[in-house]
Amino acid sequence: MQVVMKKTAAIIAFSALTAFAFPAHAQGQWGNSFTADEARDARDKGDVMPLREIFRRLERRYGGYQVDANLYNRDSGQVYVVDWMTGKGERIRVTLNAKTGRILSTS
Repeated sequence: MQVVMKKTAAIIAFSALTAFAFPAHAQGQWGNSFTADEARDARDKGDVMPLREIFRRLERRYGGYQVDANLYNRDSGQVYVVDWMTGKGERIRVTLNAKTGRILSTS
């Protein structure tokens, strides 16, 4: 019984640690993320390129389709981080300048 309680306590402690550690890391890596309303407002003001145009460019370049996309503020400006499934079935992450659509990095 005591061994089960120790394992349970260890699992709870690990879960609590990872729940708080990973979001902080992601925020530090990507910057502050936009809500859907904030992203829409930025697009409507012309501050960022519409995602449909970003997706068209990525489809022409890599084939495939979008899996996930988010807009973030960085010190250098806004960026889109797009998870993309290529026409060859490879999942990549593409970071783009949100204003110009220029690809900054892929991984």
